[in-house]
Amino acid sequence: MVILPPRKNVNAGFAEFQAAENALVPSVLAGAGVDWVLECAPAAGVSPLALVPRHRILRSGAEWVWPCRLPADLLPFADESLPAVLIRHLFWLPEGEALLVEALRCLQPGGLLVSVSANPWHRTSWRELGRDALQLPAWPRFLMQHARHSLRLAIPGAGWLRAVEPLLLIAARKPPRPASVTRLRSDQRSRFVPRALTSSCRAA
Repeated sequence: MVILPPRKNVNAGFAEFQAAENALVPSVLAGAGVDWVLECAPAAGVSPLALVPRHRILRSGAEWVWPCRLPADLLPFADESLPAVLIRHLFWLPEGEALLVEALRCLQPGGLLVSVSANPWHRTSWRELGRDALQLPAWPRFLMQHARHSLRLAIPGAGWLRAVEPLLLIAARKPPRPASVTRLRSDQRSRFVPRALTSSCRAA
């Protein structure tokens, strides 16, 4: 009989990725022009550095546990109320796609979405997570998860480098709301009537 070693807890916080996150996330947020960001992350994780104010909602197991308790696929925010959302290390979950859809519901038109996931093809993922790394999305799947939502994607660095870096990171903008245009009928007259200028010149 073969005894397998105990599986590591994927909620453990991805400690070995902290340095990579500290190098990538602040630069993305700093140049985005956002007032504050909502961070969605595992409860045991350590947040990366950020140069903008941040609020956190933390998950453990199958639900959000702080600052409120909710199912994992729901966020307690109104439609189009958030300027920026940072999702960290939650895409390995079965509810990862539902969380992405929920984050887009809460994001303002033109708002910023930053998604971070460990790279399952990198040795650091296997050292940190063991066989649980198999649950992580690879770069093509991670990219398609976002591309199918008509987001304006910005991928830091060359795309082919994603296969050799420890983190997968996508920054994207939600499409802005189209401006409303009122059609002008040809029989409508302009309300602006220019007034004739009075002359100060008198005949001799």
